[in-house]
Amino acid sequence: RIWSERRLRRLIRAVASFSRASVCARARGITPHTTTDTILPAANLTRHPLVTAAVEQQQQQQHKMAMKAPKDPLALKRELWGWYVYDFANSAFFNSAATVFIPLLVNGLATKYAWDQKKGADRPEQCADLKEDNVTQTNCVKCIQGYGDRLITLDPITGLSSQSDLEVLKLPGGINPTSFVFTMISISVLFQAIVFISVGSLGDYGNFRRRGLITASTVGSLACCCYIFVPLHASLYWLGGLILIISNVSLGVSVVFYNSYLPLMVDDSPEVVEAKAAAALGLKTAEDVCAAQERAGSEFSSKGMMWGYVGGTVCIIASFIVVTVCSFLGMGGYWALAVGASLSGVWWFAFSLYAFARIPDRPGLPIPPGANLMYEGWVRIYRLLCYVVKYQPATGWFLALFFIFSDGYATIATVSVLFASRELCLGITPLIMLSVMVPLFAVVGGWLWFKFQVFSNWSTKAILVTNLFFLGWLPMWGCVGFFTTEFGLRKPVELYVLAVWFGLCLGSAQAYGRALFSELIPAGHEADMFALFEITDKGSSWLGPLVASVILQLTGKIRPVLIYLLAAMVLPALFLHMLDLSDSIKSARAGTGLERLKGHNAQRGAPAAEALGSQGEGSGLEKEDVSLVDSRR
Repeated sequence: RIWSERRLRRLIRAVASFSRASVCARARGITPHTTTDTILPAANLTRHPLVTAAVEQQQQQQHKMAMKAPKDPLALKRELWGWYVYDFANSAFFNSAATVFIPLLVNGLATKYAWDQKKGADRPEQCADLKEDNVTQTNCVKCIQGYGDRLITLDPITGLSSQSDLEVLKLPGGINPTSFVFTMISISVLFQAIVFISVGSLGDYGNFRRRGLITASTVGSLACCCYIFVPLHASLYWLGGLILIISNVSLGVSVVFYNSYLPLMVDDSPEVVEAKAAAALGLKTAEDVCAAQERAGSEFSSKGMMWGYVGGTVCIIASFIVVTVCSFLGMGGYWALAVGASLSGVWWFAFSLYAFARIPDRPGLPIPPGANLMYEGWVRIYRLLCYVVKYQPATGWFLALFFIFSDGYATIATVSVLFASRELCLGITPLIMLSVMVPLFAVVGGWLWFKFQVFSNWSTKAILVTNLFFLGWLPMWGCVGFFTTEFGLRKPVELYVLAVWFGLCLGSAQAYGRALFSELIPAGHEADMFALFEITDKGSSWLGPLVASVILQLTGKIRPVLIYLLAAMVLPALFLHMLDLSDSIKSARAGTGLERLKGHNAQRGAPAAEALGSQGEGSGLEKEDVSLVDSRR
């Protein structure tokens, strides 16, 4: 009626004996049920829910023992180098193509197509074209620094010119051309969220961790190369948006598998291995092990982020040279932008091959028989969310805050190029210079903040909060422009100064955000916990672009978006400063978080929970505390 502890242990030993005997029997060509005497008939043994749970527990224990085996330092160094190089490769897409070339190309083609739909008096000329033809510059469009495109009208009597707002352009369907770019980003993030959840669990089973990384990276990089065909006609602006969705989703999926390597490499680092060995001998405490893991995680994450910005910077410099040469040879502006975007895809693909040769498989748990891993991803993410909300509420609050501030600094990077082009009238050359400055100073900033942490002994959380407050100064300075016409992002020189400041804080904020989250992950759930991380990181990127799209659709102006960006940086920083994560970090690193997670999963999905519960029909709390796979039993 109720299984005792002794009978449960005997059952597990019998299952282990049955499994070993089955393997030997198959090798000799004997049917498994004739090789051993078990406490249950062989035909029913493998179907019994208790046995199924016991087998899964045994497989997980064997996997954990294999993962605890010390890794060769040279192999770890090779793996780390491949991990850094992949960041070097894929950062070309975000820092070069997605930040500079793709928005300018798609926005330019969409705007041209919208103008092409206007006829006669509804389509004013460019003042620059009238000046070249020695025609009076009236009823024409001119870009005014700090205000963007304005309609210039000349009074025929006084000869004085006046400015007025242009009519908001519309594409088929009524969408503003610039809003179209942000809308495509928002749509791509919705697809990202779906794909994140579907593939998030694949990294924890079999060899899907490396396979998923290679597949997603290849699809994304080759899609990015297809931008070379977009300028064939202005009506193909929609194709540029479609390619953006495919490349952006593929990049996000690859980063899910990429980030799932970080906690595994941290546990294999010499410093952490030595700390664990000393703790086993009683020479160090669990807090010392956590501190070693935090230092290793911060170091690996910061170096990876720095290599990423180095890759993005070198790629955009190379793209700038290629685009300049193409323009000098007479290539049109849109074709030159397409070449720059496609070059990022080539860069991503080429250096990924080098990284994949050094990143190992890192196999996960055996795939459960008959399991649907795509559906399992949704189930596991749901259970992880329930677990985080119930047992680690501080981690849940961190994810909610990360959802907001990661959207904030991602939107700053996305909006800045179009703001500089539309509001400050900058051409392609100064825009590329700004785009080079940001990742360049991000590398410097990541190194400086890491050295500052080592010198000051500040925690990862303290560094992150400081970075967010500093990043909030950028939109705050832009909001000053609402009250004056002299400064507050009214002059191009201000943007160069803020680009340096943004770079010094951005790389560090991204690196320390990732490092802080890695400290909150229960062992064995790296891939799907980082899927949650990517959902709150990349998955939040729909919010800022959506706000920008709505504002542009209604007003035709980008500056009001700065109000949202100010709130998105400062408020999460303030709440994160007040949030205590120490208990969640200790729980995850000590393994108690994993025990609770397994017990939570078993309560929801294991048929054995009812049979094992000492009060099977009692309260929900009593059921919850009893589970076959709960190691406390």
